[in-house]
Amino acid sequence: MSAAGEAHVPAHRAPVADGRTGGGPAGRPGAASRPGAGPSFGRVLSAEIIKFFGLRSTWVLLLVTVVLMVGFAALSAWGIASFTRDNTGGGPGGPGGPGGAGGTDFVHTVPSSGLSLAILVLGSMGAMFVSGEFGNRSITATMTAVPARWPVFVAKAIVLTVVSWVTITVCELLGYVVTQPLLRPANLDFAFDARLVPQIVFLSGLYAAAVAVMGLGLGALIRNTAAAIVVLVAILLVFPILVAIFRQDWVQWVAAFLPSTAHTQALDPTASGKLDAAGSWAVIAAWPVALLGAGIALVQSRDV
Repeated sequence: MSAAGEAHVPAHRAPVADGRTGGGPAGRPGAASRPGAGPSFGRVLSAEIIKFFGLRSTWVLLLVTVVLMVGFAALSAWGIASFTRDNTGGGPGGPGGPGGAGGTDFVHTVPSSGLSLAILVLGSMGAMFVSGEFGNRSITATMTAVPARWPVFVAKAIVLTVVSWVTITVCELLGYVVTQPLLRPANLDFAFDARLVPQIVFLSGLYAAAVAVMGLGLGALIRNTAAAIVVLVAILLVFPILVAIFRQDWVQWVAAFLPSTAHTQALDPTASGKLDAAGSWAVIAAWPVALLGAGIALVQSRDV
């Protein structure tokens, strides 16, 4: 063999032997396969933001959320005002008026009339954010690029949390602005700093964010969008109805740990319940943490 040929052999094999492109002679794994290897968390977060807003379904579901929140707020305000004028001759009173038996608390929840439906939309969006990737197998490329896997789900949770809180808070503010002219003819309009109003406007978004991350966790656990949404609906709507049928004390304790019950108690600390406001917020936070943690654990232990 010539000298030129002898020099060519080690030059060709050198990148493989040093372990930087696929392992050395003994089969040592390269950097790309080591746990924790891959892009920084900032780059993962940036990729998930691009992925999230690049989906057409994201914009459709966010638009549906806005329509539900503002539309139901306006419809509720119009209905309450019409009922009040018909029964009081247009004077003060009615279910939320100054002369009403329930004070003004009832009408203060009007901007949130569509929240129970809006959170289902956001929860579905969270489930689709991950189950869609499992469905079209693009999750394989994602996990190959991020071998540690968990940063992907944490980044998804951060994106969902911020977007959900901002969306619901903006909808609550729009709902407040839209409902005041509709309530004013019946003397039911109220100031922004009235009882419960600031809590409802700025804290309802936290509950919506928790539900969105719950959907994400269920999507990672079940890997099927429809099934994840069904389970989420059962947790948020079906279980509260079932426990309301029974009045035993232990059943009421179970109900206190459901997200919907905890949300009601968290926004109004004076409401009667098994848990105080702090305990209710802890319950709201525990649900997404538990479901997302279980989803991450399952993804870490199974092939994608």
